[in-house]
Amino acid sequence: MRIIKLEDKTEILKIAIYIEDTYGPGFIRKVINHLIKEGYIKNRRFKYRKETPALIEKCHNVRKVKPVIREVDRILIIIDKENTYNYDEDKEIWGHLGRLKDEDRSKIVVIATEPEIEEWICISLGMEFDRTGYNTNNKPSKVLKREEDYKKEKLEDFADKLDFKKLLAESESFKLFYESLTT
Repeated sequence: MRIIKLEDKTEILKIAIYIEDTYGPGFIRKVINHLIKEGYIKNRRFKYRKETPALIEKCHNVRKVKPVIREVDRILIIIDKENTYNYDEDKEIWGHLGRLKDEDRSKIVVIATEPEIEEWICISLGMEFDRTGYNTNNKPSKVLKREEDYKKEKLEDFADKLDFKKLLAESESFKLFYESLTT
């Protein structure tokens, strides 16, 4: 388990980020670095030993968060809804975590992308995609494959194409991600 420490002049905030996607940690790391570089995150530094920001854990099993919950101030769990129009956060996340004390439960922020993390790229590039779950041929990764010759292993290469202003206005999942890092 690696922990990201957010530091500013008045507080140190320890955050652990879990993402289900194999290529997600590199992508999220680059997104955070771009947010800092472009001035969206000010007076804070992400740090873990010599890595900036720390490696973010790939996590298919949300139970992995339980052992570290007392070591951090906040845990972000980033999951794809996968065009599942009947997504149920209680079933998908909280059911796996079992009983948690309220103080521990309040540390967890679930960020469910609609329908997958590639939505951030599509929104930034002005590409239309299906959010309903009915047309899986138009989910973001498939639209990107058709339009940009996208391959999943190249996910982090698209981090520098994100339009943060547009994402903050049009993506609820990105907005929650951003707020979780800055508040």
